[in-house]
Amino acid sequence: MKSPIPEDLRGKTISNIIVVCVGIVVAAAVLHIGQLWRIVRMVTHAAMPIFIGFAIAFILLPAVNRVESFFAKLIFRRKPHPKLSRILAIVIAYLLMLALLSGFFAILVPQVISSLKSVVIIITNALPGSMQELRDMLERSAFLQRLGLDSEQVLAVFDDMISQLSAHLSQLSTYTSLLINNLLAIASSISSSIYSVLFHALVGLIASIYMLMDRERFCAQAKKICYAIMKRPTCETLIYWTRRASDIFAGFITGKILDSLIIGVICYVCMLLFSIEYPLLISVIVGVTNVIPFFGPYIGAIPSILFLLLVNPLSALWFGIFILLLQQIDGNIIGPLVLGDHVGLSAFWIMLSITVGGGLFGFAGMLLSVPTFALIYAIARTIIDQRLRARGLPAETDSYISAPEALPKEKEA
Repeated sequence: MKSPIPEDLRGKTISNIIVVCVGIVVAAAVLHIGQLWRIVRMVTHAAMPIFIGFAIAFILLPAVNRVESFFAKLIFRRKPHPKLSRILAIVIAYLLMLALLSGFFAILVPQVISSLKSVVIIITNALPGSMQELRDMLERSAFLQRLGLDSEQVLAVFDDMISQLSAHLSQLSTYTSLLINNLLAIASSISSSIYSVLFHALVGLIASIYMLMDRERFCAQAKKICYAIMKRPTCETLIYWTRRASDIFAGFITGKILDSLIIGVICYVCMLLFSIEYPLLISVIVGVTNVIPFFGPYIGAIPSILFLLLVNPLSALWFGIFILLLQQIDGNIIGPLVLGDHVGLSAFWIMLSITVGGGLFGFAGMLLSVPTFALIYAIARTIIDQRLRARGLPAETDSYISAPEALPKEKEA
């Protein structure tokens, strides 16, 4: 049957139909955004084990590749056994991960809980006395009269604030003791949530094993689908940027975790050498927050200094000086050595990406916003450079400082 649409108008008509259909879909999504968001959350919750498995496999992939290469080159050099090498590499990687997690929970967690309990006790004992000293200072000084305030009313409000603060602090101490002493009872009361978390973790762990075992086949299936529905140049471009994204994220995440581990160990050893209080608790805080680029050192240093101020102000001063030196060493020596050039962003773009990512997605956004923005930045820079070279213009940014007065031409290869 002959089409009623003329040959010369067929392409334009199909394009208009596609635009209208997309507009209808977008309008329907906007009008039913609440229901659509609930569906997205349901699908995300159902697929959470797969996401967890992908994250575990992605983090363990460098270790699996190195162990597998070791077996292939040294042990199975004469008679290759690729499947056996991969199985042994995956088993070793998972045993290493389980050993690290077990050591963390068995050694660090009890000491961190003990340190937190002692910090809460110190706060509840020291803060009311400090507030009383502040009240006595205000009563003796003429600062309130200079401001034109009634000193009796201000001190009455201050006394009421101290009494309420003392009551809340006593409740905080009681609740903290109950929380630490009754963790099993609390865990049993929220058994459904724990069951859900354990179920997702177990299914994700199994899924990560399958992903690591058959990763080449999964990649080949994705390429096959890509070549079936898209043109070959588009598929090649997509595959290139997918590999680039994998390199950026893998290098950044694994490097940042290793960098944070090194910083935490250095912090713990130096605090022991200088006899600074709560070395394990503060080192864990510094190491964990150091995973966040740019803002992480300050996020970890501020509560640590506040803890030390309540115990020993001199230790807080020395710790502040030490953490500034440590972060300078990390930013200039350890960080570039471990991370390499996987990010390639200036401090401004890193700060912008962390601010936006943290505001939208919380801690995960602060962690993943830097490699995500680095990938977007690399794609945009490649497209802009290609368009400039196609127009015979230079791609170097320094060439545009004095533009348009003295814009040089692109040098021929």
